Amino acid sequence: MATEGYTAFWLGYVPSGPGAGPLLGETPTYIDTVILAFANLYPGNVTCQAFLRKSNSGDAIKAGIAAIRAAAPDTKILLSLIGTPNPPVGWNTGISDPDQFGTWCANLADDWGLDGFDVDNEDLGSFPGKQFVDAVKGMRKAMPHKILTLDTYLFQRDKDVIHQLASELDYINTIAYFLDFDEMTSLVEQYATVIEPGKISIGVKSDKVGPITQGTSLEETVQLCTWEPSGGAKYGMTLWNLSADIESVTGQPDGSWTRAIHENLP
Repeated sequence: MATEGYTAFWLGYVPSGPGAGPLLGETPTYIDTVILAFANLYPGNVTCQAFLRKSNSGDAIKAGIAAIRAAAPDTKILLSLIGTPNPPVGWNTGISDPDQFGTWCANLADDWGLDGFDVDNEDLGSFPGKQFVDAVKGMRKAMPHKILTLDTYLFQRDKDVIHQLASELDYINTIAYFLDFDEMTSLVEQYATVIEPGKISIGVKSDKVGPITQGTSLEETVQLCTWEPSGGAKYGMTLWNLSADIESVTGQPDGSWTRAIHENLP
């Protein structure tokens, strides 16, 4: 049994089932944390789940959650929250009342049976600052025992807020799957200067390698599984994403990346 954590995203906005990616309920039992993508921030310190349900109904997703619970009771299930372009609400400035937002998230977690949330701040036009930090702290205040993770790949943009939130976050996912092995490991070492290595999960992508597809090769995925930062063991590995780990996308047998991480993670 692996000692490091295995996190994987599952996409509700792409088709699942025959001829497409796996249904949520088909998630392998050896995956420790499943992140559902995405719900959107929405005006009024709330979220909207419509994008999550774009290609999989709410009932189907909840049935998938129930199937995971039945097959692997220890698996954690998170919902990833991202900004929205229309109406424009971003992480850096969109949450005006952190307490209200935290309460909304806590109620949403209860309604969907979630173990926590993943924060995906894609607001590239500005740097996250106090308003973003307060929003995440509002979530933690309302959900002291839930899991909170953060996706990041822009170290210079995010380093200050990660340092401030290090004690609030369970771990971060370095979603820099478009980099090669040397670049990725160098990036992790940078993040280890603002958050402990044991809270860093290395993100890889199941897809062909290239500037458009941005996949991580199977060979480098295996290398990253076994590599450790200089300051101590990493948290684990994060797969983007289960839904695309299929031959029609990657050119490799279905589940190749999913299994590679499982078979090589310490």
